[in-house]
Amino acid sequence: MILVYTPVVKPRIRYIFKHFFGSRMGEELSFTSDLSAFIAHNGPKMSYGNTPLGNEFFIAAHGLLTEQGIQTIDLQVFDWEGLPAFFATQNKSTLPFDFFAAAFYLMSRYEEYQPYVADALGRFGSSQSLASKHDFLHLPLVDLWFERFVSIWDAFFHTSHAQDSVSSVSLIVDVPQLFAYKYKSFFRSFAEGIQDFFQFRFASVFDRILVLLGVREDPLSNINHWIEVLMQKIDSIHFFVLFTKLGIHDRSLSVFNVTHQQEIKSISDYAPTAPLASFESSIDKSSLGVDISRFTDLIHRPITSIRQHKLMVQFPHTYRLFSSLGIKNDYSMQYADAPGFRASTAFPFRFYDLGDEQQTPLTIHPVCLSEAHIRNQRFSRKMRQLFLSYQERLDQIHAPFVVALTNESFNSRSKNAAFLSTLTKMLSHE
Repeated sequence: MILVYTPVVKPRIRYIFKHFFGSRMGEELSFTSDLSAFIAHNGPKMSYGNTPLGNEFFIAAHGLLTEQGIQTIDLQVFDWEGLPAFFATQNKSTLPFDFFAAAFYLMSRYEEYQPYVADALGRFGSSQSLASKHDFLHLPLVDLWFERFVSIWDAFFHTSHAQDSVSSVSLIVDVPQLFAYKYKSFFRSFAEGIQDFFQFRFASVFDRILVLLGVREDPLSNINHWIEVLMQKIDSIHFFVLFTKLGIHDRSLSVFNVTHQQEIKSISDYAPTAPLASFESSIDKSSLGVDISRFTDLIHRPITSIRQHKLMVQFPHTYRLFSSLGIKNDYSMQYADAPGFRASTAFPFRFYDLGDEQQTPLTIHPVCLSEAHIRNQRFSRKMRQLFLSYQERLDQIHAPFVVALTNESFNSRSKNAAFLSTLTKMLSHE
């Protein structure tokens, strides 16, 4: 058992120490503010406070973990042997910065609780993040810090902590609409066709007409085939399907459409399937409860996972809502506008609610790369470079590599053939 001495044991301290020592290192952890108990302990131990007690493993505390609420923090980023770091500490500290406070700052998304300029959809953009401003968005920085911390810890106590290997690639697939053209009302098909026409998408207008006349298959109707293909290449795959009423940003088929219901049930029979939380639910909180209940009745399984449509995540409201509805796993931790690590970690972690100052049962699964990020590279070679750069980086630290696609990835039309071919090769390690 590892014993940590700290003058005051606060919820933030319990949360972040248990994440690293318990979840990541697999060690039993205990806290004490009793100096005699600390001295008498024979196993590995450390102190966390303002000054060391002796020659023990000591981390000087910045102060963030003993505070309450959100404060304005002046962050000074410096170089720590090739890695950016902040919350610098005194020389007596075993590390030159408060690793635990810095990790808490990034993982709790402390900066997103403060005022920011939202994008057109009301989201926190990557460019406003500390990671983007100091060029470490592409790094799982917390995990790299942790690797060094474990190395220093093991050298100090003459112990060894080997990391477990994990699956190299996990996929999540968003399904905002199961069909591009079929099974929509006449009015909706006509309105979308007119919209395509005035936006000069004439190929789409022609394609829609042929599908509705039964001459062509819907370009998104091959999802069951690709489920079988992907399950042979990938160890873990989750589908998140939008099943809600029609809205400005939610363009799924009607929840009363029988074919829509049957297709969702079919997907859930092959692979783990959960709701894609509607954009509308980020504004109207009561609607998500209705959607989850309806989805549960449809697939006859409890809903424990979720992903937010268009990544409309607002702290702490979005995750507080998920927790209140009994959701255990969220897959929304990423930026829509850039690849990288929104919480600076690739490993799952519990959501800490800074508003209530408590750890919640909700586990966050970070996503670092999406279909949009890959497509933005335009050329096959650059797509592969982006994909492999993240895969190799995470393989080195035995971290999960979670990639988000949409069912548009499997669009059967020829215009998508090059992307689909590149994607298949990347997932097949060719």
